[in-house]
Amino acid sequence: MATTNLISKSLGNVLTQSGNGTPDHASPAGSLYSDKDSGVLYQNSNSSTAWFPLQTVAYGEGYYQANAAATTTSTLNAWVGVGNTFTVSDSVGVSGSTNTLVVQSGYDGKYEVRGDVTISYVGGTNTYEVGLSVNNTVPVAGTYGSTTIDVTYTRQHIGFQTIVNLVGGDNLRLAARNTTGTNSVIIRHAQLFIRKVG
Repeated sequence: MATTNLISKSLGNVLTQSGNGTPDHASPAGSLYSDKDSGVLYQNSNSSTAWFPLQTVAYGEGYYQANAAATTTSTLNAWVGVGNTFTVSDSVGVSGSTNTLVVQSGYDGKYEVRGDVTISYVGGTNTYEVGLSVNNTVPVAGTYGSTTIDVTYTRQHIGFQTIVNLVGGDNLRLAARNTTGTNSVIIRHAQLFIRKVG
């Protein structure tokens, strides 16, 4: 939506402005405009109609440890959401909701996401993948890692790191799958960390 209800105040050679809608009006370079609809702050870059949003800081971490409940991976190669409840630590622009981290409104952007889990043996010799599910979709290539566990190697680490574009309301969780069998797996310890990078 184009700018409406524009209010401007002079600060010498630049303006501070507010209104409704994405800015499409001309202002001196360096002027600031706040969109009252979205809460996004913009800066003019060319003394004309070129505006860019000023970046907001956002980050969050969800974790748990010493989980003993198995994630049922009883269908070969089928991704399932991990249902274990996160504890959410210090965060800005990110909240927690049971087994997900949720990006809050007004914090749209590019995020670095890192996941680290320790999986524990349930039965058989199996290769498991654990990765990032955005809005309950299956993890895409580059957003998951893999390892094999058996009766000898009963605990293994899986990690992944990726960059994703997220908008307010998007939820992030862990998903797992068994790529070689139908045995379940325990996601014993987990950490999911996100931070806005653009």
